[in-house]
Amino acid sequence: MDEKAKARALRIKAGHKFALERAYRSLTREQVAETTGIQIETVIAIEEGLSDFLVEDMLALLDAFDIDIKEFFADLI
Repeated sequence: MDEKAKARALRIKAGHKFALERAYRSLTREQVAETTGIQIETVIAIEEGLSDFLVEDMLALLDAFDIDIKEFFADLI
């Protein structure tokens, strides 16, 4: 698997995990967008693995869900 494919697979897995974390907390995408300051379209794109996302957005999501970055990525890599 080339680097582009690996990055895409990781993006999809991370997006799915963000969606699960949001659902676990019974939050809507709109609530997450409000809490993090990330546009709703970006929250959707991240959760659905549609596009690369900014490190700042990832950190905002981790902060909103109170998740340590090492814990979040431990089972993704």
